[in-house]
Amino acid sequence: YQRRVRGGKFRGTYNAKESGDHDLFVYWSNEPVPGSPFLIHVEDSLPPSSMIKTTGGRMLQTDTVHRAGDSIELDVDTQDAGDGQLAAVAIGPKGDAVPVEIIANRNRTFTLKLLTSKGGRYLVNVYFNGSHIPNSPFKVRVCNPEAIWAEGPGLMDSFVGELGDFQVFTRDAGHGTLSVRVNGPKDKFRVDMWKGADRTVNCRYNPEVAGKYTINIKWEDEHVKGSPFSILVRKRPENGDS
Repeated sequence: YQRRVRGGKFRGTYNAKESGDHDLFVYWSNEPVPGSPFLIHVEDSLPPSSMIKTTGGRMLQTDTVHRAGDSIELDVDTQDAGDGQLAAVAIGPKGDAVPVEIIANRNRTFTLKLLTSKGGRYLVNVYFNGSHIPNSPFKVRVCNPEAIWAEGPGLMDSFVGELGDFQVFTRDAGHGTLSVRVNGPKDKFRVDMWKGADRTVNCRYNPEVAGKYTINIKWEDEHVKGSPFSILVRKRPENGDS
């Protein structure tokens, strides 16, 4: 069965009556299209793992960046798959194996818990009878603001006209967005930022007015170590002043 869809495309449907290898021939104006015939392998039935359902949990929130130290859960329903063994293992940001706790609930349902300790991407592999369940492996993005630090003369007291240079080190922070804001006597100041080596971010601002300044450095809208930084910018003493 075939039918035309939009954009000069056609959609075909077939129903294999027997398992094994089948040749699928596709023609245009009685000429085979490139690649035809296509080899189709048909198995007797779907594996039991394909019947597994994921019914909830923060692990399904693919657009969320989780916080290091959080427990990320996944609810799994195996009722339609019959008897079998559920197993799970995660691969951490450094390629290391991270254990996943499996809690048995009632009616062949389970809750999986991944405890994150580092920033980065985790791949959670969930198996039933040795085969991946639908959508496995699950991707989990984790940020760790506590793994970030900043240093440099721009975070210390200085004089008017001295450029405020400092660096922010984000190598072990995982997924997230860095924001830097400098507030002073003239409210917000422009901050120039550019990438350095090994996920280092270079920052610079120019304090043109004497007074107190506050430097807010955040990762995923959370303050990093030491932030906010409070500094005092003074007028440089003129010759003869003490």
